[in-house]
Amino acid sequence: MDPVRRDTKKRARSVTRFVPRSPRKAVAVAVGWWKSVGGKIKLLGEPAILDAAGQSQPVRGHQAWALLARLALGRAPLDRRSLAAELFPETVDPLGSLRWCLASLRKALNASECLNGDPVECRFAADIEVDVWNLDRDDFDVEQAGPLLGNLEPRCSPEFSTWLLVERERIAGVVEARIRQETIRAMSIDDHGRATRLAELGVRRSPYDEGAHILLVKSLALAGRYDAALGQVEAAEAVFLAELGEKPSAALRSAARRTIASPPGGISPEAFVRSLVQSGLAALSAGAADAGIDCLRRAVRDAEKTNDPHLTATATFELGTALVHSVRGYDDEGSILLRQSTELARRSGSAGVASAGFRELGYVEALAGRRPTAAAYLAQAVELAEDSDALAGIHGVIGFNLVDWGRIEEGLDNYALSLEHARSAGNRRREIWALGLGGWGLLAADRLPEADSWLGDCLALVDEQRWISFRPWPVAVLSESRTRQQASPRELRP
Repeated sequence: MDPVRRDTKKRARSVTRFVPRSPRKAVAVAVGWWKSVGGKIKLLGEPAILDAAGQSQPVRGHQAWALLARLALGRAPLDRRSLAAELFPETVDPLGSLRWCLASLRKALNASECLNGDPVECRFAADIEVDVWNLDRDDFDVEQAGPLLGNLEPRCSPEFSTWLLVERERIAGVVEARIRQETIRAMSIDDHGRATRLAELGVRRSPYDEGAHILLVKSLALAGRYDAALGQVEAAEAVFLAELGEKPSAALRSAARRTIASPPGGISPEAFVRSLVQSGLAALSAGAADAGIDCLRRAVRDAEKTNDPHLTATATFELGTALVHSVRGYDDEGSILLRQSTELARRSGSAGVASAGFRELGYVEALAGRRPTAAAYLAQAVELAEDSDALAGIHGVIGFNLVDWGRIEEGLDNYALSLEHARSAGNRRREIWALGLGGWGLLAADRLPEADSWLGDCLALVDEQRWISFRPWPVAVLSESRTRQQASPRELRP
């Protein structure tokens, strides 16, 4: 045979070896190529690797999932010896076991360029979605988020078991904060079905968290299911009494209440609502918290009847703020009302009210230690702020959140901004707040002489403005600073 023809036939056979000879095989090859495009790594709940078609890919052994979680959530790439020691402490060949697990994960992902090197780097394709990386995204589905690695308990080292325990708690806290945030948002836009569903999920996850029960009761009340709301109150009180030995606070029952009031004749409904707001704020200033809050509740109910979104947003904001800052401390109900006020204010074009609402929401979240959620609310407040006075308040809360978060220098920068804006706006109380809280931040940074200076200025302004209720704060912080500087006992009290 002609050598050229023989070579041509040989090459033809080598090509046809890769071409399927049946339609079924052709589909299989096409799906194989399609599977390599996109996919999802699911580590919350029962772990799984899904291809673009949603089909689960097999991964053998709990250790492989433990390895994937450790790599995906590591703050930096981990070297192979450390991984082998953590995950395979009882194996004869830990490094060999590590290589086998990495290979099985690459096979399931249908990718050879990821999970390589020493230290091992994830380097997943851009179209691979990793659920634990999306916790802060708006489209993250909190309703489907289970615990990290579900019920798997890999047989690994004590170091890995400790890491897994801490990560599970951390992620659970993030998810619960998202559930709370999404519940409040659903209530603010009158999506009562989703609000109730999310609130029920929050109660199931944290059955002894009073705040979770308050959100559920309030979601039922806003949906018009008052009997169900009262039933939930009674059920929660019974559970708390049986399991914890005491009933929840009055804030739980208050969340189920309805306030009905009618304005007197002769004046417009809008003027009546404004007078109720002013009366409520005056009562709060005088220390009559219950009377002030009741008055503001009436103002909100009557404002809703006027169909004036700006007036309703303002009244709702004042009630939410009063609940947050009152002695009774109804932070959960206050947060719901504040979120409602931001939605109403945005619809009516009242950027100032919306900004103030997000500022107060950030303050509530910062007090509760939900730092990322607080930062997100405060960022929205900055975007909507209209003047230096508003920015002074917002940067003061941002500084408080960052210092308590451990990001002290960033927090101090924001206290300085707050002080600058407060002086520009001529708002003495915001200036006092910035100096007092900024002094606390300087104390945390161990910059004691600067802290003394800020706190001394703060005390001078407190006395000038006669803000008696705030005075204990700078006094206590200044005494702490002087104690650290080993001052004599007579110098500890300003």
